[in-house]
Amino acid sequence: SSGINAEYGVERQAKSPKLIHIYNTIVNLMGREEGCVETVRASEQEVRDILEGRMQEELTTELSVSIYDTARNDTAKKRREELERKRKDDEARREEMELDYLAPFLARIGDPSQMTADLAQQLRDDCLKDLKDRLVDMANLIQGRFEKETQQLQWKQNWYQQNQTTMTKEEEEQYVSYCSEAMFKIHILEERLNRHKELAPQKYVALEAKLMGDARLAEYLS
Repeated sequence: SSGINAEYGVERQAKSPKLIHIYNTIVNLMGREEGCVETVRASEQEVRDILEGRMQEELTTELSVSIYDTARNDTAKKRREELERKRKDDEARREEMELDYLAPFLARIGDPSQMTADLAQQLRDDCLKDLKDRLVDMANLIQGRFEKETQQLQWKQNWYQQNQTTMTKEEEEQYVSYCSEAMFKIHILEERLNRHKELAPQKYVALEAKLMGDARLAEYLS
């Protein structure tokens, strides 16, 4: 649209810039921006809005489905899948909390019929260590995925810089689609990592308090 062109065309008579050049300008700016999650989300939405308007103008009638059709494209599908995975993760955590958290650790030491101070302390330490290890493993897993997605996006951007002059329109559209999806995945992983870092200490403290109040251990840990 003319409004969008006005944002990027300096000269009135200048030729409208290619969609792919507009996209990469925005991607580079977003890559340098350091802000909160809300700022990242707003920037990504702005990119999608601009690209959708430009793509609708330039796509031929042969393309029956735009890559920015949010009801049908792969990005929307992946968003729904991510939300579904999050829902299942939340349910699994709730179920885990309802289970006897001491059961596997009691089984390791033969389900003793009598508790002692040493056994109570061992159970407490083992239980807390197990939680800490799982929290660290999850953080490392999310961090690893985040770094992998970021590296792949950077590689793709470098590849584009080297090949942009010989790319076809279809290749440009595929590049735009890939980068949009990659930014969404990076954003989701960043949110998950930040959330995990926020909740991990709270989970540790909550379990420690629960162990101290457990009827089987309280007498020996007080």
